[in-house]
Amino acid sequence: MLHIPDSLLKLLRRPRVVVLLLFASVTALLVYLLTMRRDRSTDHIQIPDQDITEVCNALSTACNITIAYTATESPASHESTASKGPATSSSTVNKPKNPSVLYYNTHGGTNVNMKGIMKALNLDMSIFNPKQVTGYGMSGKHAAKLINVGHVSHICEAYDVVVIGDTIPHGRALMQSLLEWSPAKQCRSVVVVEMTNRFDWDVKDKSAYYQMVRDLVRRGQTTLKNRLYWVANNNVEQAYVEFMIGMKMPDVRVLRPVGISKDYPYPDDLPPQDEKNFASRTHDTTNIFAILKDEFDVPLTIFPFGHKYGGPKNLLAFKGFIDIPYQYSVMKFYENIAYGVPMFVPTPRLFEYMLQSGLHYTHCIFPNLLKRFPSGSDMKVKTVPGFPAWSAYMDYYDPLFAPYVYYFDSFVELQNMRSFTRKELDWKNVAEEGPKFYNTYRDEILEGWAAMFRDMGFLDVQVQAGGAGRVELHKQI
Repeated sequence: MLHIPDSLLKLLRRPRVVVLLLFASVTALLVYLLTMRRDRSTDHIQIPDQDITEVCNALSTACNITIAYTATESPASHESTASKGPATSSSTVNKPKNPSVLYYNTHGGTNVNMKGIMKALNLDMSIFNPKQVTGYGMSGKHAAKLINVGHVSHICEAYDVVVIGDTIPHGRALMQSLLEWSPAKQCRSVVVVEMTNRFDWDVKDKSAYYQMVRDLVRRGQTTLKNRLYWVANNNVEQAYVEFMIGMKMPDVRVLRPVGISKDYPYPDDLPPQDEKNFASRTHDTTNIFAILKDEFDVPLTIFPFGHKYGGPKNLLAFKGFIDIPYQYSVMKFYENIAYGVPMFVPTPRLFEYMLQSGLHYTHCIFPNLLKRFPSGSDMKVKTVPGFPAWSAYMDYYDPLFAPYVYYFDSFVELQNMRSFTRKELDWKNVAEEGPKFYNTYRDEILEGWAAMFRDMGFLDVQVQAGGAGRVELHKQI
């Protein structure tokens, strides 16, 4: 018979205590039911309308993997990845001289960036677009199905290293497989998670997703050591993830884009290039550029959302490029500095005002969230003097890049620039100093990637002197 202590019986006889206990129980039950309902419904939504048992596994003929770069060394220098043994945390067992790399990624800009990195390191690289097997925000249930039908083992058995890029949930099955108890279900490649703004993009079952990440972070220090690496390509990633999962992430390497871009002809269906005009590219969530042009009479050529403009080289024919951020960082920000394009960006004060007043809207940047991240002496990032602490989490406002960016604090400032020539506006001489800076910084980024491969046990990986990853820039105006 259950014995209840007298002290507890006395408490239970008090009506107020009983009410509080009932309230807590009902609240806990409601939270549980809502969580279950949310997870079940979103798992159902995330599964594509296709028979995934026929999509990209060992039995499929529809799996499209593109060879992006082939190392100049003989293939004989590579040990066959098919001979991999069981997954191990050792960094020195059965390592080929040069690893083969698969980039598991959907974004064209990051594909170009990674190809440049692999060229500079002279490593074989292929690309798999995970849109073949999932949409945005892959659920845990869908990830489990991809593991069980053999997609993960099929992808991983052919490559020494798999790098997950762009939206990290696209690679959820690879990450989740590392937590499987059966080695046969685990990805046997070294996995690199390259975080690029969209760490939890469109994930509905966030509770399960964040728990998976917490487990991976913990095991990364033990059983997954030297099998799982975290890379951030901008300042916000580590602080964002740590805030969301409620724990610290050790050993996150900040390796930004190398600032390379393919050069294409300027599209003939866009307004002609004009050195008297600024250029900008609008986004589907904002009308701020039309406001600048129509209401503030800023001379502005606006590229439509989603329309290609041929890369940063084509921006050199304009007065400069006005960029109102819609994400914490974007590839063109680094490319523009590397090519010497003067960029005009609102100060943090003006940018926050634009968001609060409704002049500009983005579903990707939240200053109020950034204000909850570490500040002061606890910050791992640095702040431009006079700028608020939260701005340091955006590369637009990083002191490293500030010398190559022009900040305006009002729309009137842009109005007053109408009569200035590009040379008069570019008093920082970004046209020359930007490429000089990024040529040096690119070497540092490439060495960061090379060092990570060496930490994996691929000790011969080095940045090639004058290698294919270097960018020969045209003489600036």
